[in-house]
Amino acid sequence: MSVNYAVYRRLADLARFALLAAVIVVFLFPFLWILKSSFEPSSLLYGEVTLIPTDVTMAHYERAIEIGFLNAVKNSLVVAVGTTILTTGASLLGAYSVLRYTYPGRGASARLILLTYMFPHVALIVPMYQLASTLNVLGHPVTLIVLHSMLALPFCLWILQAFLEDIPRELEEAALVEGATELQAFYHVTIPQAMPGIIAAGTFAFIMSWGEYMFAYVLMTTSASHTVPVALFQLLGSYAVDWGLLSAVGVIATLPVLALFWLMAKYLGKGIAKGTGAV
Repeated sequence: MSVNYAVYRRLADLARFALLAAVIVVFLFPFLWILKSSFEPSSLLYGEVTLIPTDVTMAHYERAIEIGFLNAVKNSLVVAVGTTILTTGASLLGAYSVLRYTYPGRGASARLILLTYMFPHVALIVPMYQLASTLNVLGHPVTLIVLHSMLALPFCLWILQAFLEDIPRELEEAALVEGATELQAFYHVTIPQAMPGIIAAGTFAFIMSWGEYMFAYVLMTTSASHTVPVALFQLLGSYAVDWGLLSAVGVIATLPVLALFWLMAKYLGKGIAKGTGAV
């Protein structure tokens, strides 16, 4: 009986690993194919299908640099980093105020803020364009930073509220008894304890901002202000597509987010899990 059980456990583990390997292959195959195509000469892209390029070239990456795609990467980095800083700071202060202070409607407001996701973002395009045009900030990265922060703030507030709920208030009170001010207790006690949640919220804000296309396309009206998603769209020709170039810029656009997600995945998963449990 014990032998059969051991065999059953081994077969179950093998099946689990096989399923996990299949899922990984399905998710990684598109990126690996783009990576392969980015190093393959254009003359071979329409030939025999191979998983490993028979010839390697850097021409597509050189072409990406020539057309100024790195400027779009720089614009996206400015917007995404700015969005991350603004969103994380605002959501941290907002979550702290909801949990540590008493004022009318604080509980309802914390829940109602998530209702903003019930409204389609496309409905905001016209008023946001008119407002940016009136303020003469079309094509300016600050416009996208503020807008992306508005879009990411509710979810980041949700995540950080869940993390701050697990921090004992006695730790802050002990710091106050020792002579620290409320701001010092917040900086030296609360923030270090909530750092996993802060990292999770910041990672979410960065990824959301990096991949946002709709508002970036409408509000970034000059080619010099285009972000990565808009620059990628501009490479899609009406009659022909340079797949080698498109693959190269796709790899360049994916690597920053892939590296960030790889480093922060456990914090992001933990933050989403805590936020879900807080509902």
